Amino acid sequence: MNKKRLLRIVTVFVIGFIFTLNVGTVIAGDTIKIGVIAPFKTSLGETVLNGAKLAAQDINAQGGILGKKIELVFANTEFKPEKGAMAYKKLVLSDKCEFVVGTCSSGVSKAVMDQMARYKKIFVSTGAASPALSSLLASERDKYKYWFRIMCTSKDISNTIHSFIYDIPFKKFGAKRIAIMAENALWTKGMVKDAKADLKARGMEIVYAEPFDIQTKDFTTIITKIIDSKADFIYELSAHVDSATYIKQWHDLKGPMIGGDSGAAQSERYWTDSNGKCVGNTINAMGGCFPVAETPKTIPFFKHYKATFKIGPGYGSGYTYDTIYVLKNAIEQAKSTDSDTLVPIIEKTDYFGVSGHVEFTPNHDPKHYGTMPMVQWRSGGKREVVWPPNLATSEFQLPSWK
Repeated sequence: MNKKRLLRIVTVFVIGFIFTLNVGTVIAGDTIKIGVIAPFKTSLGETVLNGAKLAAQDINAQGGILGKKIELVFANTEFKPEKGAMAYKKLVLSDKCEFVVGTCSSGVSKAVMDQMARYKKIFVSTGAASPALSSLLASERDKYKYWFRIMCTSKDISNTIHSFIYDIPFKKFGAKRIAIMAENALWTKGMVKDAKADLKARGMEIVYAEPFDIQTKDFTTIITKIIDSKADFIYELSAHVDSATYIKQWHDLKGPMIGGDSGAAQSERYWTDSNGKCVGNTINAMGGCFPVAETPKTIPFFKHYKATFKIGPGYGSGYTYDTIYVLKNAIEQAKSTDSDTLVPIIEKTDYFGVSGHVEFTPNHDPKHYGTMPMVQWRSGGKREVVWPPNLATSEFQLPSWK
């Protein structure tokens, strides 16, 4: 055999070997491992974990991904950035997960992104709204390109809630004095700044805007200060904090109208957790967590989720469910789980899920999560959409003491 022929044979063999390495993560194993990180034993964490479980169950029942079953591996963040970073590292190094999804905190997501940049396994945030995450990608694209967000952004949330406050509390009920009650967290910082400017521009006055620590357990002093400020409406922003704690105190102190974005209040569990004292609270409904036709898949998903877990979906359920399907579609197109191969494919995603139409901006934010329904808690644990008008199932109601 001459040297040229031998060289050609060796070259073909090497190319074939490299190709096998690229797709081996799918071909070699019996399963495709996906890590799911969330704060265990919290209502928010439960929504992420269950969303992933349901997607894996449904996909596996349909034959899996390229004939391989999805295997989920769970890790607890405890709402702590350092725990989230350690969880990601364990999932990709020890548990050999090809992807990591989840979190219910922008601070945790940001810490995870630094580990992701080192280990280069795709990470999808399904419960983190802060623009700081996509700004990180924009600042160092090659380093952070493995991050995506399938969830509404802080700007989407702000646009929805500001419009609701303007249309209903302000225009209909004359609520001119606004108190902003926001937890001190990464995701709320820009939102509070935007609220001060936007609500003022719409003719309202901000009479209270002191952030509260996420370890706060007694909100009596805060709510009393808000009442003393003569506020007409409380704009609440909480995710790390279980808002059932302050909503019970709000009820007992007979505070002003209240509403906004509370992760805990989006769960059906909130009625029990608040001892039924959440009546009148109005919350934005995210990611298929309420049976309203955001997409043709939303209501069937809601029913399917509730039949499976005996409770309706919440804050992170739909986003996490859609994320697993987006990964499935990309893997099947690439026939690989290699992160560098998948990034450009995921960037071109065009998928109608249960939470909305999933497409990405150049900085891997979602394009289409805009107006979300505002849902008000009613007696007996019932909930009604009160805004926007085209989705409303009932009129907004004042608290019983107003």
